[in-house]
Amino acid sequence: MMRKNDCPIVRDLMPLVIDRVASDESRELVENHVSGCESCKKQYDAMKADLPAEARTDYEAEQSRFVDALRSIKKKRLKRRLLAVALVVLVGAAAAFGAVYAYFQLYQTYSVAVDNSLYSLSLARLADGRVVVTADVGSVPMNYATFGEEHKEDDGYIVYVGLRTTPIHQEGLGHARDMAKMAIFVTDADPSITGIRQGTPDECVTVWTQGEPIPPASDEMEAYFALAAQWMAWWESRPVTDDGKLVTDTGDDYAWYERLEEARQAVPEWQ
Repeated sequence: MMRKNDCPIVRDLMPLVIDRVASDESRELVENHVSGCESCKKQYDAMKADLPAEARTDYEAEQSRFVDALRSIKKKRLKRRLLAVALVVLVGAAAAFGAVYAYFQLYQTYSVAVDNSLYSLSLARLADGRVVVTADVGSVPMNYATFGEEHKEDDGYIVYVGLRTTPIHQEGLGHARDMAKMAIFVTDADPSITGIRQGTPDECVTVWTQGEPIPPASDEMEAYFALAAQWMAWWESRPVTDDGKLVTDTGDDYAWYERLEEARQAVPEWQ
């Protein structure tokens, strides 16, 4: 880009441009410079005025075509620059999205079944017919989430219960758990459930098959689930504000937590 202090160079190029022997690059430099330098433009116009009328007309017509072509080239250059910038932005956004997506898929999505040998399941039947599935997770050396799924098989449903972890997960027992044993699934009181298995359909261990006895739940477990039902009824009946939002900070939340935790700690199946 020509600067104000480049006037001597531009003035040296002016005669060559007017005589039509300058290169296109030199013509472009002169046109760009005189468009922003008033003193050089006056000298340029004066030099063109000295041309014979016919020669000046031909020169100005040719120069006009050159300037139009130059403007077209500038527009194309600008478009290319804008496209390049847009491409960089899109590539950057795609890379950022890909990195976030990969992070969640690898570190936050619980999609990998935990090896069945790392934990065990036990069952207890509530008085209403539901079956509580308890997991002993004290030896599970990774972060996990629980799952329970029903699959239609033959004349009934098989319930698959277990743990999943992330593809890249935290190893070690540094995140010691308060609950080595805990209920991870409660079935419906449904006679069409013909079996309960630990793990996934691809890799599982049969825990119970229809017809086999299931130990009755302790009085403490019955009391815990009765209290949990009361808590759920309270939770669903919380007051709402004038704009329809639930009021969550009622002061009773922590009291309910303490009652439920005290009831959980009294359940012998979970100790």
